Formats: sequence, structure tokens, C-alpha cells
Amino acid sequence: MRRWFDDSSMRSILRNTSLLGVSKGAAAIASLAVLALAARDLGPTGVGFLLLVHSYAMAASSLTHFQSWQVIVRYGSRPLEEGDPEPFRRAVSFALGLDLLTGIGGMLLAMALLPLLAGWFGIPDELRTPALLYCLLIPTMASGAANGVLRALDRFDLIAWQSPIDAYVRLALVTAAYVTKQDLIVYLVIWAATDLLGDLYLWSAAIRELRRRGLLKGLRPSIRAQGLEGGWRFAFTVNLTASVNSAWGPVARLLVGGLLSPAATGLYRVASSLIDAVQSPIDLMAKAVHPELMRHDPASAHPWRLMLRTMALGTVVAVLAWVVIGVFGARLITLLFGPEFTPAAPLLTVLLMLPVIATLAFPMPAMFYSLGRPAGPLVANIIGALVFVGSLPFLAASHGLVGAGAAIVVGRLTSLLTMGILLTSLYRGRPRANGGVEAESQLG
Repeated sequence: MRRWFDDSSMRSILRNTSLLGVSKGAAAIASLAVLALAARDLGPTGVGFLLLVHSYAMAASSLTHFQSWQVIVRYGSRPLEEGDPEPFRRAVSFALGLDLLTGIGGMLLAMALLPLLAGWFGIPDELRTPALLYCLLIPTMASGAANGVLRALDRFDLIAWQSPIDAYVRLALVTAAYVTKQDLIVYLVIWAATDLLGDLYLWSAAIRELRRRGLLKGLRPSIRAQGLEGGWRFAFTVNLTASVNSAWGPVARLLVGGLLSPAATGLYRVASSLIDAVQSPIDLMAKAVHPELMRHDPASAHPWRLMLRTMALGTVVAVLAWVVIGVFGARLITLLFGPEFTPAAPLLTVLLMLPVIATLAFPMPAMFYSLGRPAGPLVANIIGALVFVGSLPFLAASHGLVGAGAAIVVGRLTSLLTMGILLTSLYRGRPRANGGVEAESQLG
């Protein structure tokens, strides 16, 4: 165990995870308080409408935005580490072009489809105009290039500030709305304004860091992946993976609203917010793992060993959080959100399986990307999402909200098993670096 912490990459992962963890922990407290105040003021149906409008824009952003930060980490991290900034500049320019192109395209597409889809998702007629205006935020929602710049430059401390700024400004505004008994439209404006504030902060931090390091000059948005071998193919693959991944988040909320009711969306969001809090340390470790894996030769045993060790540490953290939520979850729901939201407790019990699955799955996509095999997570997510979407109508019809939760768990488990099988195959067939036999013997 001591050897784990003698590894500089492991120490870097733990340091960056800690920075993000403190940030996310503080933000999670504020986010729960925000949701609790909104739930008590608007009730399950009002919160359901609020989350449906927000989820529609988020789903459109998730489905259309490229994961441009992955391009910067994939093509810029290692050359920058070796003292060559040009590939990094090219990757940033390409990422900026992707953000601009897909942000505007996603916004126009979401606006065009809203009149056709709003009724099915349960967004009432009187909220269609506010929902249309909310779509104006879509170009700013991803901040992919800014995020990639800060990750590649190892400035996780700056990324860490984004969530608390967003969450605590929102908490202050929601508290004022709660005290003065404002209506749903005011809550929508607060959600939109604080989303925008968090994105603007991240962009300003990235620009300042680029200027400080002399990397800002010559950057301009481009959709040409010049000098980035397989750039478009990589960008398409990770974008499809992320788009399919959105089936588990905003798209799932929209489907629950469409199949059950807006109030069910509110109950689903309350339960999933507690699950998100449990899963948060795992998500943070995943963000810190990716740049570290990209800095190592995938033919050596080191990145594989790093992946297994982070999975083991993540499991310890997840089990502790899982026990806390398992014991106190139902009481927390009633205490935080009020007795109207107590029906979300059985769903919470089912969703507790998700952090366990996430613990085992979180370093796998980064490992695929470091091996130059970005299609692995895509295939696994497509299979898992098809299982989820295919089983959801039947399970929701027969078991209501609990059935919807079971469909998500089954889909996620399918995705995990598929990634595990594919990754095991790649490990057995990988080329060996010098000393790979000796290194392999130390694996695990």
C-alpha cells in the first residue's frame, strides 16, 4: 500500500481529487439547500416543471456539444509536458471551433424541436416561451475548451472554484425568492443566471492562465484538425459517447416526466441528487485520472496499475458514503425536502446501486482513450442505454418510479460489464514496452 503513494502520478491524482472534492462538497451542500428551498416553495409539481425546462436545455447541450476538453487532454498534454506547445495550441484552437459550432447548432436545434417535444415531456403551454429563452444558454453550457485548458495545465484549483461560485450565488438568490414567495418564472431566471455565471468564470480563468504562460497568442477557433492525427474521428467518438451518456442524466429526467408525470420528475430528481452526492467523489477522481493516464506510455504496466489502484481507493470512498445514505437517506429526504417528497425513498434504495457501479467503471473510459481506443466506452454506453430505454417503459408502467430506477441500474450494469470485457481483451493483446513482463508481474 505504501508503494501506491510513492507514485507521483498517484499523488497528483489524490491532490487534484482533494481540491475538486472540497469544492464539490461545499457546492453539494448549497445545491441540496437550493433544491430543498425550491421544493418547499413550489411543491413536487412546480419543482418538476422547473427541472423539466432546465433538463431540456441540458439534454440538448449534452447531445450536441462535443467533449472538446478531451481533445485538448488527448493531443496537448503529453507534448506540453515535453516542452512542445504547438500541438497544445492546435488542440485548443480545434476545441474552440468545436464549441462554437456545436453550441450554436445545438441551440437552434433545441429551439426548433421544442414545440414538437414540449407536450410529450410534460412542459405546459405557459412555460414554452420561458423554455425557448432558456435554450439561449446552450452555447455556454459546456465550456469544454476552457475546462480542457485548465486540466491540461494542471490547474484543477481554478476549476474547483466554479461549482461553489455557481452554487452559493444560486443559494443566495433562491433564499431571497423563498422568503419573498416568488413564482416559478423567478426560479427559472435564477437557474439561468447562475448557470451563465459559472461558465463565464471558467472561461475567464482559462484565458488568464493561457496569457500568464504565453500560450494565448495565435489561438483562434478552427474546425480543421490540422496536425492532430485522427482528430475529427476522436472528437466524434467521444462526443457520441457523451451524448449516449446523457441518457442517464437529463434525458432520463425527461423520459420519467413523459412516462409518469412532472411530479415524478421532481421526486426522481430529489432521490438522484442524494445519489449524485454519494457518487461525487468518484466523478472527481475520474476527472483527475484522465490527464495522468494520458501522460504515460500505454504499452507499459504503469497506467494499468494506476487504473486498478484508483478503482480500489474509489471503492473505499463509495462504500463509506453508500452506508451513510443507505441508513439515513429516507430521513434526509423528509427532513430536507418535506413529507411531500417521502415517496422518493423507495427509489433512493434502488438507485444506491449506481455509486457501486460507478466506482468500478470510472477509470475505464480514460484507459480506453489513453490506449487510442475511444470506441470502447461508446459501444458499452450504446448497449447500456439501449437496455435502459428499452426496459424503462415496461418497468415504469408496472412499478412506477421504482421501476424507472431499476431500468437505470440494469442499463448501467450492462455498460460496465461490456467495458470490462472489452478492456480485458485489450490488456491481453497490448504491445509490451521494455520491461513490460516485469512490470506486469507487479500489476495489482
